[in-house]
Amino acid sequence: MALILTEREVAEILSMKEAVRLLEESFRLHAEGRTQLAPRLVMPLTGVAGNFRIMAAVIPDMGGFGLKTLTGTPGKRAPEDTYFALLYFDTETGALRSVMPGTHITGTRTGAASGVATRHLARADAASLGLIGAGFQGRNQVAAVREVRDIRTVRIYDVFPEAAASYAAALSAEGLDAQPVEGAEAAVRGLDVVCAATTAKEPVILADWLEPGMHVNSVGANAPVKREVEAAAFSRCRVVLDFREQVLGEAGDIMAAVRDGDFPEDRIHAELGDIVAGRIAGRESADDITLFKSVGVAIEDVACAAFVYDEAQKRGLGQPMRLQDAG
Repeated sequence: MALILTEREVAEILSMKEAVRLLEESFRLHAEGRTQLAPRLVMPLTGVAGNFRIMAAVIPDMGGFGLKTLTGTPGKRAPEDTYFALLYFDTETGALRSVMPGTHITGTRTGAASGVATRHLARADAASLGLIGAGFQGRNQVAAVREVRDIRTVRIYDVFPEAAASYAAALSAEGLDAQPVEGAEAAVRGLDVVCAATTAKEPVILADWLEPGMHVNSVGANAPVKREVEAAAFSRCRVVLDFREQVLGEAGDIMAAVRDGDFPEDRIHAELGDIVAGRIAGRESADDITLFKSVGVAIEDVACAAFVYDEAQKRGLGQPMRLQDAG
């Protein structure tokens, strides 16, 4: 029997707090060689401006393995349709255990990865946050950072000012000093942590804006044509990646910086898992500028799917379905 879950049920189970915990463990297991992780497979959809993406990982310590598919064409997604889907399997038997939608998981785990990075790389006293991009993923970035640091001040920039103003109002209602700002620079300068979650084709974080002690999470440049971080900025930072092979094959800004000689590949400090596992030091002084470059990896999705499946069984959620005919 495979357990079929809805987006609402997945969201009911998976909180940001749990996702940060799960991802921290999955990164540690990966650094210790206790996972298998495949780079993302991307296949163009012939005749349309879209792609079919597949991500897969095995995490025996969490009891399962699986894959996530991402589909859809820009501007054509309908709210009632599914574009992110996960198949979760049992490591012991190889049997399919669950089919679940992946929108909530993808947004939450992408934010949670930045939460883990912030926990290990930002100054312990970090209390202010700048956000560039106030959309769905930007809000997950803020939620994750707030799980690991006592954030009291937030400055928000978005190319759509009404989006920044709306989110600032929501955070203000929660007791934060949150304000929209008119440019990306104002969401960077003077702040302890900066998160960029954009679709930008030109950098929104410039080298001259970075200041000693700052930590940056950059999660939006997940394709070769995208740029969030200026090439010169990488050399000012202790750069940490979620998965080296995938970042250097997908993240347009760091790909260009390496290719053009602005940032030699051997200057990459570490993968996040190595820091979580204590194999490599993260921040070593209050003046270090740290930068986490993330494109999203399948161990994050599978770790979350394992938890969601186990919790759904405990709570009696989901609809069991027999996909294979008996006999």
